[in-house]
Amino acid sequence: MPTLAEVAQKAGVSIATVSKVLSNTPYFTEETRRKVMSAVEELGYLPNLAARALSSGKTHLIGVIFPYVYEGIFTDPLVQYILEGVEAECNERGYNIVLSTPRLSPDGPEENYRRLLQSSYLDGIVALDNVPLSSVLSPSLRKNTPAVAIGYGDHPYFVRSDDLQGSTSLMEHVVSLGHRHIGILTVDESLHYSIQNRHLGLQTTAETAGLNYAQFPKFDRGDFSIASGMQGAAEVLNQENVTALVCINDRMALGAIQQVQKMGFRVPDDITVVGYDDILSAQLFSPALTTIDQRAPELGHQAAQMLFALLNNEIPDSVVIPTRLCIRESSAPPKSSR
Repeated sequence: MPTLAEVAQKAGVSIATVSKVLSNTPYFTEETRRKVMSAVEELGYLPNLAARALSSGKTHLIGVIFPYVYEGIFTDPLVQYILEGVEAECNERGYNIVLSTPRLSPDGPEENYRRLLQSSYLDGIVALDNVPLSSVLSPSLRKNTPAVAIGYGDHPYFVRSDDLQGSTSLMEHVVSLGHRHIGILTVDESLHYSIQNRHLGLQTTAETAGLNYAQFPKFDRGDFSIASGMQGAAEVLNQENVTALVCINDRMALGAIQQVQKMGFRVPDDITVVGYDDILSAQLFSPALTTIDQRAPELGHQAAQMLFALLNNEIPDSVVIPTRLCIRESSAPPKSSR
């Protein structure tokens, strides 16, 4: 492999000059840059990312940003499905991805992430932008970096799942089975705009059916995890006589099923349990989980396609992806209705 020293000798400049030119440092003449880049190409030093970026004006790197707002983000199947969709589209177009998980505060994303944006290292960004606390895309807007949001953040280009439709379909299913004593296992809606819309769909649908949603027993201290689903089911079932548990995501629903069975009840014979997301475990679990497929890989695909349209100086249309109700074994009419 050629070295920086060989490039410097070929170009007739110092090693430090080669390094600075490849790092896109200013204050060099165009003639010096031309000599260095010519030597880089002749010697086959092209694997250097900075050299490619200088010659093409692109790094061929896309930032994929998932704000770190809860502990299980790295094991969340939904995050993995979205990432899968983004990566497939980027790989097909010859781009690599850089994954970043910045922490958020009311002042915005942490400094490390802002430095990444300022470095001009990324050609564009796809970001999960769903947190009311602050927008992870605000710095990119100020820098005019091409970016697409997945979610409800205030951004001109976005793709999101239709959470209102999904939660409406889920509650309509539970109510249509005859359930009237329904528990809700959820998280603090201040964590996520999507949760706010899911709550709205659940509430509107229940009240349309003549039910008092405000009086439904609720556990709202979840964190999307299986453990919090178990905790929520235990609290609700120990205090209330419910026939159905509606869970804000699949992992909490799987935890709820485990807790229901641990307490000596059967799903769905004694208690219906439904979830949201349609992760792979929902299909393989016993009983298989009734849930909402929000088509997470498609969210990633669509977001990446929109970003590449922006990189091609096109103006993409934002997209709201419809959801699908998946009726499986974990839901059935209450005993009194059978």
